[in-house]
Amino acid sequence: MRVDLLIEGKAYVGGRIVEAAIGIDGGVIVSVSNPAHAPEAEEKHVLKPGELALPGMVDMHVHLRDFNQSYKEDWYTGTLSALRGGVTLIADMPNNDPYIDGIDRLKEKLHIAESKSLVDFMLYCGAPRRSSHIEEIRRIACGFKIYPEDYEMLPSFVNSLNGDLLVIHPEDLKTIKEEREKVGESPCLDDHSRIRPKLAELKAIEKVLKIVEDKPIKLHFTHLTTRESILRMISAKLDGKRVTCDATLHHALLTSEDVKRLGGIAKVNPPLRGVEDAEAVLSAIRSRCVDAVVSDHAPHLLEEKLREAYDEVPPGFPGLEIYLLILLTLVLKGDLPLSSINLYSRRPAEILGARKGSISPGLDGDVVVVELNTDERIDASRFASKAKYSPFNGWTVKASVRRVFIRGVLALDGEDLLVKGGFGRNARKP
Repeated sequence: MRVDLLIEGKAYVGGRIVEAAIGIDGGVIVSVSNPAHAPEAEEKHVLKPGELALPGMVDMHVHLRDFNQSYKEDWYTGTLSALRGGVTLIADMPNNDPYIDGIDRLKEKLHIAESKSLVDFMLYCGAPRRSSHIEEIRRIACGFKIYPEDYEMLPSFVNSLNGDLLVIHPEDLKTIKEEREKVGESPCLDDHSRIRPKLAELKAIEKVLKIVEDKPIKLHFTHLTTRESILRMISAKLDGKRVTCDATLHHALLTSEDVKRLGGIAKVNPPLRGVEDAEAVLSAIRSRCVDAVVSDHAPHLLEEKLREAYDEVPPGFPGLEIYLLILLTLVLKGDLPLSSINLYSRRPAEILGARKGSISPGLDGDVVVVELNTDERIDASRFASKAKYSPFNGWTVKASVRRVFIRGVLALDGEDLLVKGGFGRNARKP
């Protein structure tokens, strides 16, 4: 056998670090073997000492903006961030301006992504305005994202689904409204976690579980932030529910005290919680009680985040460029097991139904070469994203992305970008 590309060196394969030769042909991994048994290759890349080959990361929750919010981020800058962060597949949320809730807007978004994206992608659709569009939507989109504002549509909407992925943002709006009224007309940023309390998350989870009970869907709750929510997910799984969930590293590593320190930079929905909940989220990641890690990359301009009035500060911050580095740093420090890498690669790919996320024959030839045990400080001013800030700014990470292959093509080599906008493809299975 002769292959297009052979990547040889230490690699994360099957949950272990081994010496491996990864054969890629026609953009697909065709062999993973001991280097002594490697096939001949047209091109060969040998890893340097200290380097490790990982599968391309899969981030199933990002916001790449564009459309009327291209000043915050567009598909080129957002996917360049992904590429620099070792992420080779992203799944983009529908809360754009305009909102993606029908086939026409979804097709327009697909056209933008196909013309600008540097990495492979998937698209979510919001709850569609017309149920007659669902069949056509599912040929393009990987699933549906339901925000709290659309919960009332769920009872009728789920009856139109069959095996579809349904991603839920769990926060109960009635609870939030009641807490906002208690705070008064002029809240400050310190009030954010009080206005959007832990109870709002748990109430939403209970409500949605009841609505979709026994329906033929793949139910997924995103960015869980509390101990109670995680325990409820464990209980639902033990009861045999077809449900998955994810968490973010910022809800595991940051707390409401960081909002006091950083102000609007650290404002995010759902809010950062107390130390006990952050420890619960980190523990859930460590024990794999959550099914995926997501960045919830949500860029805004720095000047927007530095506003003083609570309602004028948009929630969210960028994360695509640094999430893998933070995850690997936690692994190297012993705070997380090596298998945590699966939560940002193989498991989200499985939830999305993508042929990615693992160095395994039959999957796309997405390989990220990282250098380990480096000491670099996160410098948000150098982000590829248009959002030049981060609550992790100044943190030291012990890993660096050196090269990224997508479908067997060297897309990033150090600082050099080797592909053009439009290289990325819709990874939704036909």
